Amino acid sequence: MGPVVEVSVPCSSCAGRVRLGDDFCESCGAEIGPELKRALQERLEASDSKAAERGKLVNSASSTILILSVLFVLGGIIFYFISQNKADEALRSIAMLDESQALATPVAGAETVGELRERIQREPLQLLGLNLMLAVVMAALYVWSKRALLAAIITALAIYVAVHVASALIDPTTLAQGVIMKVIIVAALVRGIKSALDSRALGVSR
Repeated sequence: MGPVVEVSVPCSSCAGRVRLGDDFCESCGAEIGPELKRALQERLEASDSKAAERGKLVNSASSTILILSVLFVLGGIIFYFISQNKADEALRSIAMLDESQALATPVAGAETVGELRERIQREPLQLLGLNLMLAVVMAALYVWSKRALLAAIITALAIYVAVHVASALIDPTTLAQGVIMKVIIVAALVRGIKSALDSRALGVSR
C-alpha cells in the first residue's frame, strides 16, 4: 500500500527525486540514508494531519521508553530503602540467635540462621541492582529506537509487562501498586506500536 500523500525530496547523490518508502534512488541507485528518510517523514507530517498525529504518538512512545528508564532508577532507590528498613527489622528479630542454629522450616532456601541473615542482607542490594539493570536496558532501547523504533517499542513493552507479571506472581499485592501509571505507560507504548505499524503500511520506515 503506497502513501496517501505523495512526497519527495532531492536525492543527495544526483538530481533525481526520492519518494516516501524508497530505500534506493531510482535514478542513481544510491541508498536512501536516515537523514533523507527523516526529511521525507517531516514533509509527510507537514502535509498530512493524520500522519502528523501518528508521528506524535510514535515519538511519545519513544519518550516513554526513556521515562521508564528514569522510573526504574527512582523506583530502585525507593524500593532499596524500603527493603533495607524491612531487612533491618528482620535482622534485629534474629540478632540473638546463633548463626549455626537450624531453622524449623527453610526460608527462601536458607536452612540456618546464618544463611537467612546473609539472604536478608543481600536482598535490598539485589533489588536495587535489578532495577538499575532494567533502567540501563530501557536507556539502551531508547537509543536503539532512533534506528529501529518499532522493534524498540515492542521490546520495551514486552520487558515492562514481563517484569510486572513476574512481580505479581512473587507478590500479588504489587499488581495494584501504581496501577494508573502502569495503564498509562502500557497504553502509550501500544499506541506507539499501532502508529508505527500504520506508518509502515503507508511506506514510512520506523
